[in-house]
Amino acid sequence: MQFVTPDPQDLVNALGVEPEITGEAQMTLTLLDITNEDLTFSYNLIGQSVSVRWNAKSGGPKLKLFREGATLLRIQEGDGVTGLVVEFATQDTMGVLELQIFPNVSVMETSLLT
Repeated sequence: MQFVTPDPQDLVNALGVEPEITGEAQMTLTLLDITNEDLTFSYNLIGQSVSVRWNAKSGGPKLKLFREGATLLRIQEGDGVTGLVVEFATQDTMGVLELQIFPNVSVMETSLLT
């Protein structure tokens, strides 16, 4: 299965941040300037994986999340809310990771056995 992601320009248009190439097939969104939170979101096309790192103001980790089996990354916009949604599918599970960026940062994940 392929990992489908939005065009980088669509991410710029929705979030105001351009993805940086941080590895062979990895792109990283550094969201500090737009959220005032130490938040990064990375995705790897070949590895079909995503990573979320959210650090407290003190520098300690609030959340470190890594998931493989990503099949779709999409931008979600509406009702004053903007975020990223990642859909996953592995041999045993399927799930959704929602990273809300505006107006407040929040992370929600659902993972179910198939």
